[in-house]
Amino acid sequence: MGIIKLRIFNPFFFFILVLFLSISTYPQESKSILSGFITDAVSGNSLVGTNILIFRDSIDFNNYPYRGAASNEYGFYAVPNLPIGNYFIIARNVGYKTLVREVKVVLSSGVIRFDIQLTPIDIELGEIVVKGKKDNEVKASTIDIPLNLIEKLPSLSGEVNIFKSLEFLPGIKTSSEISSGLYIRGGSPDQNLTLVDGVIVYNPTHLQNFSSTFNSDALQSVRLIKGAFPAEYGGRLSSVLDVKLRSGTKEGNKVKLGLGMISSNATFEGALGAKATYIISGRKMYYDVLQKAFNKNSTIPNYNFWDLNSKITYNITENDIVTISGMFSKDNVYNPSNSKELNYNIDWQNGAINLDWLKVNKKSLLINNSLSYVNYQFRTLLQGNNTNSTDKDYFSFSKLEDFVFNSRLDLFWHEDHTFKFGAQLSLHNYELIYSNIFDPLLESDPNGTSKVQSTEANLFMQDEWKISEKLKTNFGGRLYYFKTKDYFRLEPRVSFSYSVTDNFSFKGAFAIAHQFLHLIVRNDISLPTDLWYPSTKEVLPSRSTQYVFGIETSFDKKSYLLNIEGYYKDMKNLYEFQNSPSYNYLTGSVNNLITVGEGEAYGVEFFLNKTTGKFSGWIGYTLSWTKRQFDYINNGKVFYPRYDRRNDVSIVLTYKISNSFNIGATWSYATGQRITTSTGQFGFQDIGINNSNNLNFDYDQRDNYKLPAYHKLDLSFNYSFNWNDLPFKAYLSIFNVYNRKNPFAVFSTNSSSNTSVLNNPELKQITLFPFLPTVGISVNF
Repeated sequence: MGIIKLRIFNPFFFFILVLFLSISTYPQESKSILSGFITDAVSGNSLVGTNILIFRDSIDFNNYPYRGAASNEYGFYAVPNLPIGNYFIIARNVGYKTLVREVKVVLSSGVIRFDIQLTPIDIELGEIVVKGKKDNEVKASTIDIPLNLIEKLPSLSGEVNIFKSLEFLPGIKTSSEISSGLYIRGGSPDQNLTLVDGVIVYNPTHLQNFSSTFNSDALQSVRLIKGAFPAEYGGRLSSVLDVKLRSGTKEGNKVKLGLGMISSNATFEGALGAKATYIISGRKMYYDVLQKAFNKNSTIPNYNFWDLNSKITYNITENDIVTISGMFSKDNVYNPSNSKELNYNIDWQNGAINLDWLKVNKKSLLINNSLSYVNYQFRTLLQGNNTNSTDKDYFSFSKLEDFVFNSRLDLFWHEDHTFKFGAQLSLHNYELIYSNIFDPLLESDPNGTSKVQSTEANLFMQDEWKISEKLKTNFGGRLYYFKTKDYFRLEPRVSFSYSVTDNFSFKGAFAIAHQFLHLIVRNDISLPTDLWYPSTKEVLPSRSTQYVFGIETSFDKKSYLLNIEGYYKDMKNLYEFQNSPSYNYLTGSVNNLITVGEGEAYGVEFFLNKTTGKFSGWIGYTLSWTKRQFDYINNGKVFYPRYDRRNDVSIVLTYKISNSFNIGATWSYATGQRITTSTGQFGFQDIGINNSNNLNFDYDQRDNYKLPAYHKLDLSFNYSFNWNDLPFKAYLSIFNVYNRKNPFAVFSTNSSSNTSVLNNPELKQITLFPFLPTVGISVNF
């Protein structure tokens, strides 16, 4: 796509004008607005997604309520335009006692503040439904993850494992055992936007999605949008994972300790006076220590990680809430001491600090401002251990620093409309090192580091419009400005849902999205070689156009939910390394090593969810295609990249034996991942005393080999009990029950030790986690 020269008509200033006019039309005088925050009566944490029903004069469930609303991600709700009269308000949330209160509106205008506190209760697992909130929002490709269900699923650490659970949803798959990212509807991991309390996290998981890099004990809500997301989200092509963490409890100081075979964790939380709370959590995984002590001859990679999360929330007034939070983590995977062919040392780390101010003004206008700093680093070192390995030495280092300011306004001026406006300013600093050789001085050499700075700004506005009781829409737009080459990009977004009956509905969505940051990896090496690179004057921003259409129906008294969704995604300005480039900073910019292409992804997803009874869970199936085409890769022919997984089946089951004992099981199957292997050999004879002949391998075809199918079964057994008046939880998890040797990494070696003779190379693989039972226990006090 060519660059548009903007002269007379500038969409950036047009967008500002529309935003200004929209805000100026916000009514200064209207009927009364009922609004407030909904919180947990015990802990004081805000409750997301609480349904609000308002009946006038009396409660009559045979008719539609007079008004309806739902609390947003801040736990805030607003019901505008209430005339004088008597009303009954009903607040409902899964896991909480339904609240019914009478409210009298005696003023013709103004704001009636009505905060709600809900009392938690024990619930049956059968009440959990994996679906969007059908009563109050458009939900194409949107799933609100049920935390009460996934905490019953197998986990090596015994914790709630968000990212591992996401793998079992249709359209989502990891690349391999080592993947710390997700392939969502044919997109690469960098095309997924992960937000934790509004802060971008570049790498949100530990190795093999072992667990998330944030405190899973502090999860408040998790929303996944698999495609065609609304205008309030941007900067990525494929999907959005929006995670909200709760604040510390107001009950007093509390501690949770968890001890396991390969990892342990601790959480501390409590009150800081009458208006503030805190929460601090940390984890440590020591799998490599156990491996070195008890399995010294193992060829399984060594691995460890740690993470630390903290959050302080201060209620200055009932209308002003300030939050300071931090998140830090580091992972390291390296070869065992007896590795014969390849030495590797790969590590990555996240760091983020965020200051957030939430304010409600006198007109129930919700204003949220935040300032954040993000630091992400990824380092790869690969060294051949002998001449048999065909993987050349390689070193890369990426460092990303972001300073981001966000401002967002939510307007509740009409009962059928919720307007959202927002602006963001980001300052990016990138540092890159890449080389075929490694020397410790390389990282400190200023001439060896490529540095890029850029500025990004964007505006968005969207309207959630309930046209009728059956038809709901969400439409809006997002405008981008990227300073490097004065890029302006306008992104329209629209989605809808139409309820034919209470049990059957249609849904659809359309969206255009752009991405200014590119993740470029080596295709001839299956180990992680992440190199993040921004758009420049030569490297254009990526662009996607997405279409989604589906149906959703329930049957057997809503015990079962069936969701079928089809999608198509067209992608432009995708970047990959050229065939056999020289990875050396002396050869010039990264621009000289990469080439541009395009791609498309399409498929259909089936999702059957059993929502009631002691036996619950879901079955998912995806049939999909992902294609790429580059003029200077694969001889210009279309190929199926590593993100292409034709068939994907997932089964998730939980069974509640008693109130204290439950069993969970997960099984997944996916078509084997595609990798790039050599298609030929060539050699050059050295002129010298030895007159040796060094062989090299030719990679003229991209992703030309498909690995065996990936499949694995995991089991978990969870038991809760009290001892000395303290609540304990014990778990037994069995990972990879039938010891499937799914590949962690694949590399080629010569079948002969004589590297001067042409021969057939051998393809070898490394497996990460074999059959692995783990036990652990946690206690709260």
